[in-house]
Amino acid sequence: MSRLRRIEQSYRYFFVTTNLAENILSFSSEERASVLNELRAIRASHDFLLLAYVVMPDHVHLMIYPKESTLTGLVRDFKRRTTRSINNSRHTIGPIWQSRFFDFICRRVRDYRSKVDYIHQNPAVADLVASAEDWPWSSASLQGANRSGLVPDHVEMPLGAETLLWPAYSR
Repeated sequence: MSRLRRIEQSYRYFFVTTNLAENILSFSSEERASVLNELRAIRASHDFLLLAYVVMPDHVHLMIYPKESTLTGLVRDFKRRTTRSINNSRHTIGPIWQSRFFDFICRRVRDYRSKVDYIHQNPAVADLVASAEDWPWSSASLQGANRSGLVPDHVEMPLGAETLLWPAYSR
C-alpha cells in the first residue's frame, strides 16, 4: 500500500480521527478520562489549538489547528502517550492504535462547522447517550456539566459559510 503524502502539516484546521487497532478492547470510562488527561498534557508540550474533541469507545475525533507543531508529530505523540497510559492501566504491552490516522483539512467555514458538529453529535448518533451534552468525554459536554475539565480553545469564525479558511491555489 502506498503512503499518501500530507499536503499540509500546520497552520490549518484539521479534523482528525484515530481508531483503536483490531482486537483491542474498547476504552472503559476511566480510560476515556485518561485519554483526555494525555490530550491535556500534549497541549503543554505542543503549539496547537484544540477546538473540539470526543473520545468514543473505539476511536477519537479531534478538531485541531497545529501552529509550530506538525500534525504528524502531534498525533504521533498523542498516540504514544495514550498507548503508554492505557497499557499501564491494562498491564499489557504493544500498540493500541491503528498505525495511521485520518485527517481532513477544513477549507471553508462550513467544513469546520460541519466537522465540529459531527464530533459533538457522534455519541448521540451512536446511541450512547440521548443528547450530545450527556457524553462527558467530549467538548460538547462543556456546554452542560463541564465534566471533562478539558476546555477547548475558542476561535472566531467568519459568518459566511463559504468563506475560505485555506485558499485553494490554482496550478
